Amino acid sequence: MASDEPSERPPWMPPVDEPPDGPPEWDQDEADWLVGKYALVGVTRMRADESTLVSQAQYHGKIISADEKNGIEIECQGKRAGERMKLPPHLPAFRPADRGEYRLRSTGEVVADPDVIASWTITEPPKA
Repeated sequence: MASDEPSERPPWMPPVDEPPDGPPEWDQDEADWLVGKYALVGVTRMRADESTLVSQAQYHGKIISADEKNGIEIECQGKRAGERMKLPPHLPAFRPADRGEYRLRSTGEVVADPDVIASWTITEPPKA
């Protein structure tokens, strides 16, 4: 279970309660902060109607690269060891993780004290 201690947010991460004013400008120096961090990522896939759940999965591993052209790449660990995951180049999706243990519903694994967490929702395009 995660602790109640507040996390320090890097300067490029907007406050949680403030909506973004559009896509953030890419800053490679800020992206480099992520490289080498251990990430816990949740991915939810939805149908085009945005109310039908297709799947949910969780991944964890080390962030091995982050750049505007290729996005953010994670070398997965645990049950997904050997896989690589690519995410869009969107830095605000990542935030410092609270210390503690996180149980992954999709695999049953327990990840202790990841550096950052992110969650993504992918919505299928409407069928023509």
